[in-house]
Amino acid sequence: MHAVIRNVSWVVAAVVAVGGVFGELGGIARGQVIGVAEGSNLFLGELILRENFDDNERSAIWRVYAEDSDNCSLVETDHRLELRANPAARDALALYVSNAWRFDPNADFSLKVDLRYTPVTYARGWIGFGLTTNSDKPRERQIVLGIGAADLYTHFLYKVIDNGVLDTGSVFRLANTATMYLSYDASADELYISDAGYGPGNAWKTFTGLIQGRWGGKPLYVWTGGSADGLALGSGQAFADNLLVESGAVLEASLRDVYRFWSPKIEKHFYTIDTGEKEALLTNSSHVWTYEGPVFAAFRDDSDPATRPVYRFWSNKLSGHFYTIDEHEKNRLIQEQQHVWIFEGVAFYAYPPGLRPAWACPVYRFWSPAKSTHFYTASQTEKDDLIARQSKVWTYEGIAWYAVK
Repeated sequence: MHAVIRNVSWVVAAVVAVGGVFGELGGIARGQVIGVAEGSNLFLGELILRENFDDNERSAIWRVYAEDSDNCSLVETDHRLELRANPAARDALALYVSNAWRFDPNADFSLKVDLRYTPVTYARGWIGFGLTTNSDKPRERQIVLGIGAADLYTHFLYKVIDNGVLDTGSVFRLANTATMYLSYDASADELYISDAGYGPGNAWKTFTGLIQGRWGGKPLYVWTGGSADGLALGSGQAFADNLLVESGAVLEASLRDVYRFWSPKIEKHFYTIDTGEKEALLTNSSHVWTYEGPVFAAFRDDSDPATRPVYRFWSNKLSGHFYTIDEHEKNRLIQEQQHVWIFEGVAFYAYPPGLRPAWACPVYRFWSPAKSTHFYTASQTEKDDLIARQSKVWTYEGIAWYAVK
């Protein structure tokens, strides 16, 4: 659980523990660790990431986001990350997005990347990097910094997309290559973008009150990639290289959807983070369980140190499941109600009251004496409806834990 990522270089300044996706990847193939004694554990928040794309193979630290993979895609080749496209692409994004690891917005951070874009066309295209709070839907909330061209105009560009509201601009460039810089001052909540260096002194654009203000202080996924709209991009025309995270506190956690099922037969709900369990119910038990979709997101493990296990119980007597983050409640059921509840282990990890990040959402708990079951929801609308319209059936018991929506 303490190995370093293959095919990327890490420079380390402290010694504690690392787990989750980073710890599962095995040893170092091309990277190196400097300043840590052999056998020491690594603290992810003090690591510096250097991704050179030298192995010509996507590392497990990245996942692919592609809106039109047939016409716009990313290819690791010649020790760089190339954007490829054909004219059928229409404003299509193709990104490498950080796989579970994210910047902590409460700490300063800085990163840079080398970019090259050579076509001079009427059609739009660009290569760059940036940040998003939603790795599955980056267009909803995204910072873009890159270089490209449109209408025969070569430019540096920036975009800030905030739930459909777009702030964008460009600056003329002469060179086809550039090193682009993005840095953040957490105490001032100021984000700086530049082609000259980090900080306000080098910035040609500063965003104030964005990360902790309008975006609510949510952790930030890092991405690199680009977009094409009606043009052909071949080998060597648009690529990113030498991505370097020089400072920052990185949160590494395996955030996943929690799925909800409803059984009309037993009138109970079931919740699982396990995609295998979800697929088994869909394939083998669809006559019993109706799939209601993802209802919130939680963690598969404790790689975020602020989370705590949410425990799952099953009752043959009540034909239903029970979930709790409360250690005392868990222990009491195990010790005093073994005839009613069977302990099934940890369902997932979430935030308990008292350790809630500002961006986490409450999951509410209800109990129905008539149905002999509990119900959990992260929906304020669902909660309010049960309290207002179904108080004779459902008793509101408060916040069960905090999760992510």
